[in-house]
Amino acid sequence: MTKNLPSWHTVERSDLHGNGIFAACDIPAETVIFEYHGVRISQEEADEKPSADPNDPFHTFFFSLSSGDIIDGGENGNDARWINHSCDPNCEAQEDENGERVYVVALYDIPEGEELLYDYGLVIDDVLTDTLKQQYCCLCGAPNCRGTMLALEDADDDSDPGEDYDDGHDDEYDDYGSL
Repeated sequence: MTKNLPSWHTVERSDLHGNGIFAACDIPAETVIFEYHGVRISQEEADEKPSADPNDPFHTFFFSLSSGDIIDGGENGNDARWINHSCDPNCEAQEDENGERVYVVALYDIPEGEELLYDYGLVIDDVLTDTLKQQYCCLCGAPNCRGTMLALEDADDDSDPGEDYDDGHDDEYDDYGSL
């Protein structure tokens, strides 16, 4: 007998950007809301693909995995591709131990109706110029908003500036996240 899992979310228009994901009911902390689905592609294939929105060349549904593969949520993807970015998220993306699957998990109790958000923390292999930061501008409006969806180096961080950004989570965001 198959157990029906609760539908934790709905897709609605977001005040932040396009579509968004909202809590269909109260979601307890640490709940796995869903897995990020899509076709697996290489970094090279992702570089060749056009933007998901011709009017916004920086908009994709790509999610980089620590294995080096990318999940293209724009092709055979599920609702997870509609989760918007916030510098003050209520969810996080967590990879499985093999770096092959990504799950969206509630960071704390989320009340019904609240938009589900995670920090894209995008890592770009270019110098982080003001222009690049603006091309990936953040619209979250959180008090701690850093103004961009890109991962920024911590000013108090004494590590080598060439090291990868680490947001303390078990997930990896290389060149692409879900935009």
